[in-house]
Amino acid sequence: MSLFTTVFLKLFSGLLNVLLGFCAGKFSKLDRDHIANLLFYFISPIVFFAIPANASVSFAEISVTLVVFCISCLLCLIAYKLFTPYFDESTRNILAVTAGTANSGYLVLPLAATLFDDYTLSIYMMTIVGLNLYESTLGYFICMRSLSSAQESLNQVFRLPNLNAFALRCLYSLMGFDLPDFFDDFVHNMQIVYSTLGMIMIGLGISTIQKFKIDLKFTICAFVSKFLFSPLIINTFILLDKFIFHQYNISHYHALILLSTAPIAANTMVFASLIKLNLEKVATTVLLSALFSLLYMPCMITLFF
Repeated sequence: MSLFTTVFLKLFSGLLNVLLGFCAGKFSKLDRDHIANLLFYFISPIVFFAIPANASVSFAEISVTLVVFCISCLLCLIAYKLFTPYFDESTRNILAVTAGTANSGYLVLPLAATLFDDYTLSIYMMTIVGLNLYESTLGYFICMRSLSSAQESLNQVFRLPNLNAFALRCLYSLMGFDLPDFFDDFVHNMQIVYSTLGMIMIGLGISTIQKFKIDLKFTICAFVSKFLFSPLIINTFILLDKFIFHQYNISHYHALILLSTAPIAANTMVFASLIKLNLEKVATTVLLSALFSLLYMPCMITLFF
């Protein structure tokens, strides 16, 4: 099976879970909050704690988290400045937040597990932590700047179960400890549950939308940030490191490239609801982004891998 076909089918199977969640939300009125709490407070921390256990974690590997955080902040600030003349404050803020994040976990993590060895998968997980850190600091602050203070944004970071679990795991690994082999099956099962429930939860969120609405200008700007600016800046960093800095290897490059191709994050809908922005157009953009990624990601991965 070709790489293009493998990537396409993996993404397609993930999007089927969105359809399942949408149908469950429409016809059975399934409670999204219960699934969200289970995912956020229990399953997700287990996944983030366990995956770095599959490789030796050093300070060099951990630093990729900071790299992704800085790139995400840069993308956010570029979008913030670029779109200021064309949108009102709330819409501009959402576009800025969207530029720096991605659906790197629920949709792309199973693909990463298929494409990568354990070491590269561990690095990819560190990039996801970088995105989570960005979302909970600058992303949260930009989106909620009229509703919360910088101190509240900082407090949000320390309450993140994912970040705490990851930090604990890195400390555990740096001290030379390792998890027992029998834990591998449990971790693998948690990865599957994490991705499946995450995509179902997205479908449940979309099912609450009364009607889908395409705001062409908003969608184009979001797509430009996610599918043009993000790969451009990340690949620029890779070229600089490859020919000048020499800090990372091919595993880091592949993890970063995969991250750069991920579609718009589903959390964008959460941010939009918090600031009372038109949720219909945001949900439509997120859905179109996921559908677009069915062809975009296989093409990009085939080109760069």
